[in-house]
Amino acid sequence: MAKLLELQLQNFRNLKPYKLTFGPRLNLIVGDNAAGKTSVIEAVWTLSSGRSFRTAKPQHLIQQDTSELTLFARVEQQHQTHAIGLSRSDEKVLIKVDGESIQTQAELASKLPVQLLTPESHRLLEEGPKARRHYLDWGCFHQSQSFINAWRHYQRALKQRNHGLKTKLPKEQIQLWSPQLIETAAEVDRIRQDYVEALTPYLAEFCQALMPELKMIPECHFRTGWPKSAGTFAQALESNFQKDFQQGHTQYGCHRADIKFRFDGQDALIKLSRGQQKLFVCALLLAQASLYEKTANEAVIMLIDDLPAELDAHHRKTLLKLLQALDIQHILTSTDQSLIPLLDAENSKIWQLEKGQFTEILQD
Repeated sequence: MAKLLELQLQNFRNLKPYKLTFGPRLNLIVGDNAAGKTSVIEAVWTLSSGRSFRTAKPQHLIQQDTSELTLFARVEQQHQTHAIGLSRSDEKVLIKVDGESIQTQAELASKLPVQLLTPESHRLLEEGPKARRHYLDWGCFHQSQSFINAWRHYQRALKQRNHGLKTKLPKEQIQLWSPQLIETAAEVDRIRQDYVEALTPYLAEFCQALMPELKMIPECHFRTGWPKSAGTFAQALESNFQKDFQQGHTQYGCHRADIKFRFDGQDALIKLSRGQQKLFVCALLLAQASLYEKTANEAVIMLIDDLPAELDAHHRKTLLKLLQALDIQHILTSTDQSLIPLLDAENSKIWQLEKGQFTEILQD
């Protein structure tokens, strides 16, 4: 099972240099607001994805009055230990896995599979399709070895087609990219649809575990990114070419795909209360984690920022029990240690964080 063994921080946000050695189950960071708790979660996410979930400007991650940040982790996976390092300055980023420099974040994600729950996660239901595509493609990336290459080739063809549309190249030149776009779209679409079908029963299971009072079964509806009325993707491209040409971009395709969640035929955002929406997002993450474990024979690492702000005491305990049953290592933050029940104190670790300084709290 994937486990984060240690994390070393240097010049990251407001955090003082420190090496955290993690336990196999619960790892709790306790501190006041603005103490730096979220920055710990952000550091692990950055190591896994190569980017922050809080800012699009990497320079914001570098501690003030310093020129470079460094993150280093040791991860156990399939009884092997891997070293992951990331350094970033204003000018460049360097990523290494087991001492070898890598150019893409795909290898990072495969070595450090993490999921993230924050007070903003319920926006997955509220906002546009982009966040739901990100959720869907996380699963597709880990489910299918061919997904990442198909998606990259699709994006490359899309970029070239859009460039042709924007610069008003002749139609014959723009259409040179259509075969690759159509072929890769078919592969991406197939993988996404297969993943949604595989995910749905897991989602129903965790909805029942977290919301037993909810008798409705969740429905997952995948939308390809082009209207059904348009026929195939190839037909959609052809029939909408003139509009694409006028607007300067490709309006339909895999880059517009979405996944909708419904109960009794109604959108989850309408059918569920705000509290139930938060629980439903937890169910979505647990469903992905469970399916990932079955597919990869590995457990994800769950990052949860400010759990008490998300769930009441009963549902906090229920979620922690589910994480324990799935043998998922989890890193949590809270303003108060008493709000997080220790279900397995022997395999848990706690730190107090004050003004960026860590102090480990030893268990009795």
